[in-house]
Amino acid sequence: MPKPQLGLQHRNDLRPHLEAILGCVKSLHTTLSAVMADVAAIRRTMFEDAENIELYRNHLKTTIATTKPMVEEAMLSYDSIMLEIIESQRWEN
Repeated sequence: MPKPQLGLQHRNDLRPHLEAILGCVKSLHTTLSAVMADVAAIRRTMFEDAENIELYRNHLKTTIATTKPMVEEAMLSYDSIMLEIIESQRWEN
């Protein structure tokens, strides 16, 4: 069965939705990264010394510093995709 082809107008109508969806995915990725860093810090603290809150803070700082480059790379990727969507709108008649 052939797939229905979207006309130019239908694709243009989807772009704002794609931008919004990508923004949501970017936000979810950032939130998930923060939660994962927090869980990792809590786990390390529980295994070492559950009573020491300062140890938790140090673990959290270390985890965030370790994962920050990966999160920043993902955010740049999302921004790049968003720019491609926006740029594709400018060149249509």
